[in-house]
Amino acid sequence: MPKSDFIDIIQETRLLLKDNSEWQERYSDYAKIIRSNIDFIKSVRSSFHEWSPLKVYLNITSAKTAKRSVSFELRYLGQTVAKLTGKKNKLHKLSTNKKYEKTNLDYFGCDIPLSSADWRDEDAAKFRSYFKNRKGTHNTGDHKKNDEHRLESLLLTEFSRIKNKVIRHIKPVTIGNVRFPMPTPISASNHKALRYSGIKGGGIDILTRTGTGGKATRLCIMELKDENKKSEPPKDAMKQAVAYATFIRELLRSYAGENWWKLFGFGGKIPEPLELYAACVMPSNRYNDYTFGNMELNIERDTIKLHYLYFNEKNNRITIKPGDTTLAVIE
Repeated sequence: MPKSDFIDIIQETRLLLKDNSEWQERYSDYAKIIRSNIDFIKSVRSSFHEWSPLKVYLNITSAKTAKRSVSFELRYLGQTVAKLTGKKNKLHKLSTNKKYEKTNLDYFGCDIPLSSADWRDEDAAKFRSYFKNRKGTHNTGDHKKNDEHRLESLLLTEFSRIKNKVIRHIKPVTIGNVRFPMPTPISASNHKALRYSGIKGGGIDILTRTGTGGKATRLCIMELKDENKKSEPPKDAMKQAVAYATFIRELLRSYAGENWWKLFGFGGKIPEPLELYAACVMPSNRYNDYTFGNMELNIERDTIKLHYLYFNEKNNRITIKPGDTTLAVIE
């Protein structure tokens, strides 16, 4: 794929962000508020066991409002199944609503409603046990619609491992030690029509830190697809990753940059120049595209370096063959 196509995406994204500059103040406020709440979020999160395969997530609204309690999403195979309200007094509550109850039944066959159930009581334990003991990796019925969420969760779990990692030197970016879907004010879900969406913008599929530590570590913006096919090839996913990486570059070079740099898990000042990674992450097959691996795109003094990660899935775990990623060393 011509390098100029990716450069066009960068220029279009930067123009959208320049013409709609409201995001700068908004994201600055986000960072200040979240940093002021981070110790409380960490404290609450450390006070309960996650109960795998259920995973705890924190969205930006909950991170901003985490004062006396924290509202977490409890997800199974990447799908939200309940709300967990974490409290300072450790009397955490688990709740479902009509939407969750419908999807829980339709996708997973679970018909256990919860109304502010104590995290430790019988009803909550029954709910957790249902998902812990549930067989199969896919949703019941038409699971295809949510397969991207499931793969995202599997990848985050793989990247979070301490030992026996399929890729060394890669960790998800978290907020208060909780999985955090990073929002953006642009929507790149359609690479042919980037748009500015404000507070209803898009989101980065997976945000990681990749490297051996210190100055050798890069922030990596990943665009995940659950299919790798001729009509939606890797280059299209790569374009989306480049658009979101361009936003992150502009964010880090804004007056909110230092606060976000710390929220992303880095110490010290933002490097001069800054190098970011952008990666397409897709199932491995005959449509794999290796041509843009390690391509470098310049934004003034900074660089976005392109990567790919083509994976397989076996026994509910991600596997990667040597040569199918430019990101890190395969174990």
